[in-house]
Amino acid sequence: MTKLIMPILLLISAVAVGQKNSPGEYVHASLLQGKKRSLIGWSGREHSFTIDMAARSVKPSDLPEFVNIDGLIVQSTLLPVPQDIDLGHLNPSREKDLLTKYMKDELDYYRKKLREKYSQSGSEPMTIKGRVFLLWYFDMPENSKMVKRQVYLSTLFYDQVMDLNIPIFKADDFARARSLLVKMAGSLKIYNKHIDLALLSKQLNK
Repeated sequence: MTKLIMPILLLISAVAVGQKNSPGEYVHASLLQGKKRSLIGWSGREHSFTIDMAARSVKPSDLPEFVNIDGLIVQSTLLPVPQDIDLGHLNPSREKDLLTKYMKDELDYYRKKLREKYSQSGSEPMTIKGRVFLLWYFDMPENSKMVKRQVYLSTLFYDQVMDLNIPIFKADDFARARSLLVKMAGSLKIYNKHIDLALLSKQLNK
């Protein structure tokens, strides 16, 4: 159950590696680009979300499925929570535990299945506007010529995990990446219904 970015493949494209996991694989949120503001949005049959990107520069990235926000490339993905995990009776402590387990599973998959070594991993639970998130990161192997660090901000979204991810190419960009992820998380809006993203995109361009 992973979609960690493989640094070697970043040389030619941004490829997400995932284990198939019923009821579905990971999916990407879409960029809705407007005249004055832009959103990342995803809409399901019963639940949807948008994230406002109040930034000077927002545009599609040269890397597939990523968005270029003020020079940082950001990806938003959703991954089903394994069916054997009970999502009933959640509280902040339980959510932190589930997100920590998710992080450990991702790192374990990266290390064992993809046979990639990482170092300096860390995590930081945080609550942003009443919602529990887990910020987590790890340094790439020394032989990675492009990506120096991967940083994620994860939260539970009904029966899915929603990730925001930034691959860091310069070591001193970590603070800027962390700040951007936290800012984006603070603008997260959740809808208990399907929303028409095409219509929303048109409204943004009026």
